[in-house]
Amino acid sequence: MTFNVYRQFDRIPPVARGIALGIFDGVHLGHRHLILTMIRRSEELDLLPAVFTFSYEAGMDFNERKVNHDFLMTDDEKIEALHALGVKDVFLIPLTSEFCHLSAESFLRSVLEEKLHAHLLAIGEDGRFGWMGRGDVAFLKEYAEHHALEPLIVPDFTWEGVKVTSTRIREALSLGQVEGAAEMMGRAFRLQGTVVSDNNLESRIGFSTANFPYPPTAALLRRGVYATYARLDGERLPSISYIGCAPSVRKAGNEMLVETHIFDYSDCLYGQVIDVEFGTFVRDECIFSSIQNFVPRVRDDFERVRAWHYEGGNALLSGR
Repeated sequence: MTFNVYRQFDRIPPVARGIALGIFDGVHLGHRHLILTMIRRSEELDLLPAVFTFSYEAGMDFNERKVNHDFLMTDDEKIEALHALGVKDVFLIPLTSEFCHLSAESFLRSVLEEKLHAHLLAIGEDGRFGWMGRGDVAFLKEYAEHHALEPLIVPDFTWEGVKVTSTRIREALSLGQVEGAAEMMGRAFRLQGTVVSDNNLESRIGFSTANFPYPPTAALLRRGVYATYARLDGERLPSISYIGCAPSVRKAGNEMLVETHIFDYSDCLYGQVIDVEFGTFVRDECIFSSIQNFVPRVRDDFERVRAWHYEGGNALLSGR
């Protein structure tokens, strides 16, 4: 059976579907619990399992606020994760003002039932839909009493005794707790960008870095140094990365950067797309008075992170 991604409401085959509804940012353990529950029930009812989610390509969220460092995943990463779970149809619909103003009843009737042929709708216990979030579990259950739409209310999923949410994961990342974020997401947090020139930085500090601007919609990490992996052309390479504005080597500009040094790698990466996967936090961003003071500290970071990668050297990072 094929996997399909629909970005608008046309040319949709009239197939009876079970649908999981949500933003699904990060496709974390809670999202997976909801989606897999929907898939199992869809199999029982002989429905095609699908997900209805949103693309923020217009740059605004549900409250018509500008999107800024809000997301744990790109749209492509979300699609990849949903495909891996066994979803067959993904409705990745642009979040427009017109869509946001649909009433809860109009959303269920004119979108889910009439356009998508939904016979099952799965939402979380605190799920909301429709204008001003007026559609909730109670609304869905009442609507379902008079329509051929089965409600599937999925309980919260917890990790370490607390509900897993995208907000909780973003908070963990802001504290540098990338291991905890990875546990809740079921995969490491990543950032992607196109490598730009380092303005001859290598000649000043003695080692090369692949640099790209911090993605403007990506959730913010704690500034500092991390043990990472660089993903290039299907390879996953040990690396060390810095998140911040590089105040010790750049005297102008305050743009957030991702700077990654790949161990034992010398090819030029300028203009290439690179994914950086975050393994563990090493230390906070520091400001050094000169390049001469900066380089020895960075070389110490290199030794610690190389040990983490190659020698199981987690203990070397424990004193950070």
